Amino acid sequence: PTPPPTPTPPPPPTAEPETTTAAVPETSVNWITLVGQGEVGFTLPDFSVETVNGGTFTLSEALQDHELVFLNLWATWCGPCNEEFPCLEEAYQRYGDRVAVIALSVEPNDSDKVLRGFAENNGLSFLVGRDEGSRLSYCFNVNSIPTSIIVDRTRTVVWTDVGAIVSADAFARLFDRYLAEAAANSAAPEEETAVYQLSVVDQNGDPVPGAVVKFCTDESCVPVTADEAGKLSYSAAPQVYHVEVLSVPEGYEAPEGELLTEAASQSLTLTVTKLG
Repeated sequence: PTPPPTPTPPPPPTAEPETTTAAVPETSVNWITLVGQGEVGFTLPDFSVETVNGGTFTLSEALQDHELVFLNLWATWCGPCNEEFPCLEEAYQRYGDRVAVIALSVEPNDSDKVLRGFAENNGLSFLVGRDEGSRLSYCFNVNSIPTSIIVDRTRTVVWTDVGAIVSADAFARLFDRYLAEAAANSAAPEEETAVYQLSVVDQNGDPVPGAVVKFCTDESCVPVTADEAGKLSYSAAPQVYHVEVLSVPEGYEAPEGELLTEAASQSLTLTVTKLG
């Protein structure tokens, strides 16, 4: 695995500057709260990125047409990444109808023009883009590349690893394993689901948008962000969850302690203090 370099500022613009696409706006996810949380079992928030072919990749849309999504974090200067891509391309030719693949560069200086040329020169037919804002890099605490992630149709991370896979057959075995698991899970009886609705308000009863809370069991936590009306919803297996505040907007103070849900669908109210 190759450690990514310390990011350097982009070169000053020239008469014909290399352009990069703007990040797709994220309105409902506070990625700062997700630093280091990316691991097997984590539910990855939906996200979109621009691809160098002029399109847009959206995780949820890719999972409507595919059983898995394979995310690859890399950079053009990374030797192991370059060694891995021909094998990934070969596997993609065999599994592309069932496994969506996108390679996202973590290098700030990998402009769209650079990435487009790299993909063309190396005959890559899977999607290529950039990890805008280092969202996935921070979420998965990426210290070395290539780092790869597999996400199933529920946006659950089922596999992640660091290092190059330098055999198309190794990719095939990896995809076969998690495609089989996905098929088995889809064939299993559907589990009962509870819906927990939470309203975040201040002491005057006014909604507080943008607050982030996490629903926790003894094994894991899932962060959820309140919408513009101060409301959020979490759907999961019915059980008692510990609801803790991760962050509140500037000018508010979070309450101490936690809320406990019932083991069934429930509506709750969380009151934060508006300062001043």
